[in-house]
Amino acid sequence: MTELKVGIVLPGRESVIDDGPYPENLASIAALAEESGFDSVWAGESPLARSRMNPLLALTAAATATERLQLGTAVLMPLRPPVHLAHELACLDRMSGGRLVAGIGSGFASPATEREFGNYGIDFTTRLGRMRETVEICQALWAAKGDPVSYEGRHYRLRDAALLPVPHQPQGPPLWIAHSGPKMLQRAGQRFDGWMPTSTTPEKYAEGWNQVDAARREAGRPDGAVTGAVYLSVAVDRTREQAEETLWSYFQAYYGLPLTTMRTTQGIFGGTPGEVADWLGRYVANGARHLILRLPTGELTEAGYRAAVRRTADELLPLLRDL
Repeated sequence: MTELKVGIVLPGRESVIDDGPYPENLASIAALAEESGFDSVWAGESPLARSRMNPLLALTAAATATERLQLGTAVLMPLRPPVHLAHELACLDRMSGGRLVAGIGSGFASPATEREFGNYGIDFTTRLGRMRETVEICQALWAAKGDPVSYEGRHYRLRDAALLPVPHQPQGPPLWIAHSGPKMLQRAGQRFDGWMPTSTTPEKYAEGWNQVDAARREAGRPDGAVTGAVYLSVAVDRTREQAEETLWSYFQAYYGLPLTTMRTTQGIFGGTPGEVADWLGRYVANGARHLILRLPTGELTEAGYRAAVRRTADELLPLLRDL
């Protein structure tokens, strides 16, 4: 069985809301994650709708302060020109010694996200096609290893584009997709290196993973070609009630929405270390091999986040290693 990996999400939005020196310390927070025994750190993207630190810059800071951690985006949206993104990812992969995982998505359908795309000059209704072409262009440029590439798509065109540097990883950073629609589940199994949804329940995750894995087999890809991952929010506390209070405070401050609403789109759980481990264990039993954990805190402060990292590492991580 593939070894279970456990990562945490860097506090990109929290560090913006805090409006203090928080962003300057993202590198040391990544170092704390490595020292605490986590396997990866992740950064998400939302420049305008839910403003936060640029994920690639945050991960560059993390790369300079760590040696072992995988560095992942959870997730990038098709807001950049594909050549620009391919260059950024190749550079970060080289700078980190091949530790990068590129999580790709298209953004939740919401008025705020639609405005975000509009302010980038992008028609929101074209985001899936743009995401697909962006992936194809990135892979073509990386595979060419500096030779010229031409591409003709609906949204993007290249003419004799020669990209350097070459990524550290021979095929470029692994590309993981976050979508759970039927067509995207099939594409995840056929073409992507990983699947990383925000499944609301372990049972929902199992439904999606079974479709991804079936598509992988039908495509003739070997076992392990697609990593089953999942992005979840967990709060560890002395009691279930105290953890729930933390979750309510966090999501109201982070999104301005009640916890009940957030639970309709994301996997969220709070409780004692044993209760959280049991809940996460159900995802592992259903195929997840990389847990990406966001760590909600009652107040969006750096001290609170560091305490959550230490507590999760001390009380939850040993239980997850035994799964």
